[in-house]
Amino acid sequence: MGNSFFQFKQFIVHQSEAALKVCTESCIFGASIPAENAEHILDIGTGTGLLALMLAQKSQAQIEAIELDEASARDAQKNFSASPWNERLMVHVEDAKNFSSVNKFDLIVSNPPFFIHQLKSSDARTNAALHGSELKPEDLCKIVNRLSTDEGRFFALLPEQEMRLLQVQLEASGWYPIYQLSIYQQMNKPLFRIIGGFSKKKELQPISKRLIIYENGRTYTNDFTELLKDYYLYL
Repeated sequence: MGNSFFQFKQFIVHQSEAALKVCTESCIFGASIPAENAEHILDIGTGTGLLALMLAQKSQAQIEAIELDEASARDAQKNFSASPWNERLMVHVEDAKNFSSVNKFDLIVSNPPFFIHQLKSSDARTNAALHGSELKPEDLCKIVNRLSTDEGRFFALLPEQEMRLLQVQLEASGWYPIYQLSIYQQMNKPLFRIIGGFSKKKELQPISKRLIIYENGRTYTNDFTELLKDYYLYL
């Protein structure tokens, strides 16, 4: 997925300038988020704009996206402008911690930096995109609290340890887990990523699912194909 663009069924993602490229888990994230009834969506750390575009395809919402890295934001703006939903998509080039809006958002999504305690690369832009020094769990929690409606939901994609840290912060602020998708690259492999959904309203029975990406080497599972069939060009 290191190409300068990634073609989906209804849109294209140019990524020549972005610090991080399109990846499988981000596509799973976008396809998994229930956004059909959302009216105002915020994508924190949009990168290429992938999540915002996937959510625009499945909803009628007005979508705003925040991106700190100027080069990545240029890719996102290019992708938004070329999409069928360009009038519903807007990118803000700024630090999410300083972002303010007249709108509150009923759906907030984020694929935040998550390598909190691991070695950093020599590239500063990659560090900012991958490592939690720029957006810690407590920062993300404050942003979500400030910008969410009372009925709002928040979804994030993280590894297991980092999801636990974020969940502690959110629960301390009155958020409840409502959704969890545990992602495995293959059967009998360690847990790869978690998609967590949270709400200010406690659900009696949170949804918990599991998704395995590959079977028999590099063949997509039926569950993966069903989830991504509206997006991936060759599914």
